[in-house]
Formats: sequence, structure tokens, C-alpha cells
Amino acid sequence: MHLHTLPRSIKNILIYAISLLLTKGTSLIMLPIITNHFTPNQLGKLEILVTTSMFLCLLSGFAMHENLYRFVGCLKDPKYRFEKASEIYSTSLILSTSMAILIASFLFMFPHINRMLSKIEILLVCLVLCFETALSISTAWLRLQDKAFTLLIINTLSCLIQLAGIFLILRISPNITLFYMVGVASTFLQLALLQFINRFQWNFGKFEELKKLLSYSTPLMLSTMITFGLTGAEKWIIGYSISMESLGLYSISAKFSLAMCILVQPFCMWWIPKRFQVLSEKGKSYTIKITQCGLVYIVLSAIFVTYISQIFIQSALPKSYYDACYLVIGTIFISLLKEISNLINIGILNSKKTQWMLKIDLVCTSLGLYLCWIMSLHGVWGILLSIMLAQILRVSLVFYCSQLLEPLPYQYCALAAILLVTITCLWLNFTVKSFFPLTVILIFGIVTNLAISYYSAFFTSISIISIRNAFSKRLEVNDV
Repeated sequence: MHLHTLPRSIKNILIYAISLLLTKGTSLIMLPIITNHFTPNQLGKLEILVTTSMFLCLLSGFAMHENLYRFVGCLKDPKYRFEKASEIYSTSLILSTSMAILIASFLFMFPHINRMLSKIEILLVCLVLCFETALSISTAWLRLQDKAFTLLIINTLSCLIQLAGIFLILRISPNITLFYMVGVASTFLQLALLQFINRFQWNFGKFEELKKLLSYSTPLMLSTMITFGLTGAEKWIIGYSISMESLGLYSISAKFSLAMCILVQPFCMWWIPKRFQVLSEKGKSYTIKITQCGLVYIVLSAIFVTYISQIFIQSALPKSYYDACYLVIGTIFISLLKEISNLINIGILNSKKTQWMLKIDLVCTSLGLYLCWIMSLHGVWGILLSIMLAQILRVSLVFYCSQLLEPLPYQYCALAAILLVTITCLWLNFTVKSFFPLTVILIFGIVTNLAISYYSAFFTSISIISIRNAFSKRLEVNDV
């Protein structure tokens, strides 16, 4: 079947997959080259820099892109949609730039931080804070309009420029700060291209409107910052309490958990912004069908990436990175739990109970960080086990609260069997490192999970035609 004959929704998923592979997959493709130019200790320093940047971006952004999904995506008048999107975009730039100035002033005040990060690195991090949220809003706006191909073109250009800069740095003077600087420059270029396409206007709403936006997104921002304790803060603990070399190995394993997220994201980018619309228009049964298909896709991605990671690390990376083969099992399982939690979180968000998510994340992250600090005596695996326990608790609480607010007819027995098969496959990958047994485990996991899904009728009532018809009345705003 040719691409032009596919329904638009399916084509968009495929285009999103290519776009993500180009943007986030670049770090995976470059791993053999980067690991031959940087030691695990140097990669640990780079991971500290990137992790700090990610955390501060969460702090300065107020999760303003979530307002676009919730309050703009459901509007029907194209002109009004564009005005509200421009308002959110303009507000985010002012807020994030103001926060960046405050954060920069704060960081320069403390000599201890200056010993960890140079002044140039602090300036680069704060520069990213100014436009990272605006970048998220710009890409979200294209997705809401189903302009997947436009997003692909922009990401491709940015990726090519970033790769050219990286090769130049590695050839002339391999340096962590310069390496990070290339990423900052390519991100700014991407925002400029998106603004040229979107043509957002400077439009500031009333103070009451700002309060409405922040009242919805700030709890989500705080929740994301709190969950960062389970998806990023552990790197600070590893670097501080264990070693930078261990953090470098952990960062390699985290790249493969990122690969799993890359495989999952095309589905999530297509489904998550539309799930509330589908719930109201198509009902609970149809919504749960797509959600369960998404869960199957997530576990299959986890099994596949675990297999690829074992082969790739042993065959393409220097021997000094081989210990990452074991750590990758833990990082992929953690990412698996996180993606499941995001997918099943329908009832809480649909009921606008974002404060519930804040409380759940506060409890789980507090427990996780406490366990990490205690278990750091047992090395990286002590920290990984701590995060796993906290993520399991988070999935359980999100599922319980979501079902309490919006009961959905999940097929519990089938889902439990699929999860058990997946955990078994991950554990076997930890104990086996030879090519043939790993291949057998891969085939077993994929075939068994698909068989359970098929005989449990996960895929009934879902076809290419039904998916297309679900969004046949999508909002047309391409003329804006």
C-alpha cells in the first residue's frame, strides 16, 4: 500500500515516527562515534549539564503547552483558535524569559554551583530556558493542525545542522561545552523556523485569563518537576554519591530507554491530544480499545529495544561501556512504567483533577528519592531498584484514581498476562547475552503478547477505516 492511499491519521503517525527518529534518534546513531571520543567520565559531566537544563526548563515553562491541548484543541472557530494559541505562545515567552533571568542570577550567586558548571555553561542553560517552552507550543500547534510533514521538514533541517556542528566539534576539539553549545544553537534555529511557519502574533490576554491558564498548567508543571525526581534527579545522585564514570555508563543505558520512548511517541503524539475528544464522541469502549492497543505497542517496543540494546552495546561500543548492558534492563523497565502511566491517565485529566496528579507524584517521588539516597550504598542498581518501586506505586495510584473518576472497561486478565510476559523477557535479557538466545527471547515475547491480544479481542472494532472515521470531523485550521 502506498503512503498516499493511507488514511491521514495513519500517515501522520508514520511521519511523526520519522521525525522523532531524526531528532531524538540522532543521539543513538551517534553513540559509537561519541563513545570513541569521550570517556565515561566525560559523558557523566555532559549528563549532569543536560539534566540540569531539563529540570530548569520544567521550572521556567509552567507547562504552558498543556494549555494549548486543553483549551485550544477543543475550539471550533479557526480564527479564535489561532488568537488563543498566539496568546499562549506570547505569554510563555515572557514568563520563561523572566524565569531564565531570575535563575541565571541565582546560579551566579553561589560559588558551589560555579564549581560544577562554568559561567559559559550556566549562560547556555539559561538561554535554552528562554525559548524551550515556546518551542514546545510551536510543535504542538503543528500537531493540532495535523501538519506532520511540515514538522518533519523543520526537524530534518535542524538535525542536519546539529550533526554538521557535532562532526566539526569532534574533528577540531572534542569538548563537552562546545558539544552542548551545538545543541543550543540547533534548538534556537528550530524555533525560528517554526515561528516563520506558524506566524504567531504578539497577543496578551487579560490577567484573569492568565490566572486560568496557570491554574490548570502550574499543577501539571509541579507534577512534572516532582516526577523528574524519578526520571532525572537520580543522575545527580549517581554523579554525586557514586562516580561520574558510573553516571556515564548509566547515561548510555538511558539512551536506549529513550529509544523505546521514541518508538512509542508517534502513537502518543497522535492519540494523547485527541483522546478526550474521542471519549466524548465515540464513548468509553472505543477509547479503551485504542488505549489497550497502545499498551500492547508499548510493551512490544520495550521487548524489541531491550534486544537491540544488548546486541548494539556489545558490538558497536568500546569495552569500557559493556557494563551498560545490565543497566539498560532497569532503565527500559522504568521507562515502560512511565509510558504506561501516561497512557492510562485519562480519568484524572479529563476531570481536570490535576491537583490529584500533583499529590500522587509528590508521594511517589518523595519515596523514590528517599530510597535512592539510602540504596546508593549499593551502587547504581540500588538506585534503579528504588526508582522501579516508586514507578510501580505511581502506575498503581494513577490507575486507581483514573478509574475512580472515569471507569473504563479494561480487560484486566489479558493485560496482566501481557505484563507478566514482558517482565519475564526483560529478566531473561539480564541473564543471557548471546545472540541466538536473545533472538529466541525476542520472538517469544512478541508472538506471545500478540497472541494474547488477538484472542482477547483487543483489535476488534478497530480498523484503518474506523480510525479514519473517528477523526473525519477534525478541525480544519490549515488556512490560519
